[in-house]
Amino acid sequence: MRPVLIALLLVASLAPVPLALAQNTKPPAKATAPAAQDSPLPTLNMVVPQRDRDAVYTYYREEVAAGRCPAGLVKKNNGCVASAPAKQVWKMDQPLPDGVAGEALPAALIAKLSPSPAGYQYLRVDNDILIVGVGTRSVAALVADLSRL
Repeated sequence: MRPVLIALLLVASLAPVPLALAQNTKPPAKATAPAAQDSPLPTLNMVVPQRDRDAVYTYYREEVAAGRCPAGLVKKNNGCVASAPAKQVWKMDQPLPDGVAGEALPAALIAKLSPSPAGYQYLRVDNDILIVGVGTRSVAALVADLSRL
């Protein structure tokens, strides 16, 4: 009987401890996932082939050599140079700002490039040739920087 009494006293003395601990401690903070608005847009991870970059630079160098200054380049002293570098108005994986208008590339150049992925198009924004989402205007890739001509 004595061992039973000791066991009962031991159980009775330990029973209030978990209740007291549960009332005094806070549950551990859960690691929460970032809010949807804080996370970046999904990326396409698009890789532009070097062949396409070379085609863009070759096309525009030939235009300059022929004396035709493509839009975005300024004619100076019998040559074409990139206009003063402006602050970059676009960010990778982000939509183009509302006030930024892109221009379609010439058909002769598009014929030399790889087809753009479905839902994307080539656009020239200032001195940059970009691949941009058709409906989203999200910048997926930088093809070439014409200020490097």
